[in-house]
Amino acid sequence: MCGRYVLATPTPDLVALFEIDEAGADLPEPSWNIPPTTQVPIVVEPRPRDDAPPARRLESARWGLVPAWADDVSVGQRAFNARSETAASKPMFRDAVRERRALVPADGWYEWRRAGDEKTPFYIHGDAPIAFAGLYAWWKQPDGTWLLSTSILTAASAGQLAGIHERMPLVVSPELRDAWLDPTEDGEAALEAVVAEAPDVVASLALHPVDRRVGSVREQGPDLIAPAPTE
Repeated sequence: MCGRYVLATPTPDLVALFEIDEAGADLPEPSWNIPPTTQVPIVVEPRPRDDAPPARRLESARWGLVPAWADDVSVGQRAFNARSETAASKPMFRDAVRERRALVPADGWYEWRRAGDEKTPFYIHGDAPIAFAGLYAWWKQPDGTWLLSTSILTAASAGQLAGIHERMPLVVSPELRDAWLDPTEDGEAALEAVVAEAPDVVASLALHPVDRRVGSVREQGPDLIAPAPTE
């Protein structure tokens, strides 16, 4: 799963890395401890209207997908992750799989390994910012404004990550990012391609244990991703 992650890379660097055409207002500040239901940056490429060219945008979204038909924003509290095996058929996610796919930039994420009653947090990361496979939705709020929200897709863990947790976020390789964002691409086929490539993508990642302070959402700072002292 993905329940907490890190994005400290500055916005200008994200704009360059993900070839952003337009960056939205009020993008979140860098954070070393991002929990669900907070605002996070996502990359989207909506279907253009009329003859307008496609535009890739960096937007602020609430982490926890709220579909258009939801009665209340609290629906998103149980939809911060979407299982890749069932997302295309679940009412919560199927429309987004079809044509509202996003990239969720991250420097890495935290996962906890359980051994008996002991839980050890690990930080999993690459040499550069990565991109989770995400979905997005628009929901009309009671005041008439629109809320953009997102969910991160997960799959069965592969390789070294299988020893940490049974689930992992789907990381989209640079080669598949364009197809994943393109709303004219077949959504189920795009998802299958990302899932098929996942074992090779995660094989390139590194991991190390970190301080248990990451368990508190109040904790912040680059020291959270530093390797924990060995006993």
